[in-house]
Amino acid sequence: MTTTPALQLKSIKKAYGAVQVIHGIDLTIEEGEFVVFVGPSGCGKSTLLRQIAGLDEPTSGEIILRGRDVTHVPAAERGLSMVFQSYALYPHMSVRQNLSFGLENLRMDRAEIARRVDQAAKMLQIDTLLERRPGQLSGGQRQRVAIGRAIVREPVIFLFDEPLSNLDAELRLQMRVEIAQLHADLGNTMIYVTHDQVEAMTMADRIVVLNKGKIEQFGSPMELYHHPATRFVATFIGQPNMNLIPATVLGAGAEGLTVEFLGGSRVTLPVEAGKARAGDKVEVGLRPENLIVGQGLSMHLRVLERLGGTAIAYGQMADGLKLCAALPGDTAVSEGQTVDLSFSPADAHVFDAQGQVMRRQQAPALAA
Repeated sequence: MTTTPALQLKSIKKAYGAVQVIHGIDLTIEEGEFVVFVGPSGCGKSTLLRQIAGLDEPTSGEIILRGRDVTHVPAAERGLSMVFQSYALYPHMSVRQNLSFGLENLRMDRAEIARRVDQAAKMLQIDTLLERRPGQLSGGQRQRVAIGRAIVREPVIFLFDEPLSNLDAELRLQMRVEIAQLHADLGNTMIYVTHDQVEAMTMADRIVVLNKGKIEQFGSPMELYHHPATRFVATFIGQPNMNLIPATVLGAGAEGLTVEFLGGSRVTLPVEAGKARAGDKVEVGLRPENLIVGQGLSMHLRVLERLGGTAIAYGQMADGLKLCAALPGDTAVSEGQTVDLSFSPADAHVFDAQGQVMRRQQAPALAA
């Protein structure tokens, strides 16, 4: 049995005058999913969220909410709730009044308003703060009130626009956990915008990676980590960032693509050659955690961060290319020395000149 998606975006475009900022977005979000829009500043993620919310209209395309075309429906009639980066609380109102104000404007029954406010306050552990005003609250408490104001509306979809960016690191971590728990408790569809890939990886069921107004990839956190479709996704997802090492194609065979690094070392990688020919330039992507001490690549170690179980080594190869390796915390290396590193070819990602990933070889089928 098929179910109607919570949200569908069909060929959404947005231009401000002659400047095109959203370039034909197609996206389907299922009921109950926690989806994160992530990307650098200016990639279009908040613009896209505002169009879903009804705060802005697309230049062209359709927004379908539970099977209903809401492209030109006012924001107040979409059944959505949005949590803003700035909290947007009324400073002269108490917490209780901030939570109830929107429901009062809808002429809702007073008993129902009280029930929803009390329920949300208990869920967010702000029930002892209901008579205080926003100026008497900490940043984390104000953010809880902003989330509570969204909860009491019992929306079809929750929309979060970088809600944690004003909080300090410890509070961001705590609120990440609380929002994820809120999703588990409520089961509502949630769309969350952030520039922080750690937030995206730790909270999302699926992640939309945006770049220059286009979707680079849409998938689960570990799908994006293990199988990035483009150079951009590969370097944006994962910390520390993926290393990209220039190489030249020597040829292709049954075992894969053979490449040569600038220093002269060669390796055969289990990827399909596709349109690659001898002499073509490619980039080999290696995550820092996939590098180990051994023969293959040499790095002059400049900075070593010992973090207990892990030691993050930053250095340069002979050609000046920066390299980062995440080694076991007690690895016997020190700043200033040359460290030899190796990797499993199966862990390497290869990107062509256009930044597209080259497909991995398929494992041979087992004989019946």
